[in-house]
Amino acid sequence: MKHLILLLATLMLVLGIEGCTKYVVRDTAVYQTELNQYDSWATKQAGLLKQGMTRTEFCTCTEGKFTDKWCSDSADFILTIESRAAWHKAMSLYLAGVTEERPPEAPPAIPPSSSLCPAAPKGGK
Repeated sequence: MKHLILLLATLMLVLGIEGCTKYVVRDTAVYQTELNQYDSWATKQAGLLKQGMTRTEFCTCTEGKFTDKWCSDSADFILTIESRAAWHKAMSLYLAGVTEERPPEAPPAIPPSSSLCPAAPKGGK
């Protein structure tokens, strides 16, 4: 009888452990809505940041490079979002099984931060 109880207890423990997976099942519409929101936040932030940092009173370039680390880092963030946000969203939908169309395996290239260097002011300043 002891062996039977021990066997049943062990079986229940194994089944209990196997039944507790770390998978979270989410509604497809909710997942898509969340991805849309995250994409919207990132692209909006990048757009607002770009409006400020491409102005010459905030960020300047010398020899095609930003003179300030904040400006260079901001340019990298903006260009990454502009270049890859759509790809990451499409890949997330594909990997979640929401869409069957797989994005290209390699993400789009990110332009160098210097591509956002503001034009030098007219008049040689």
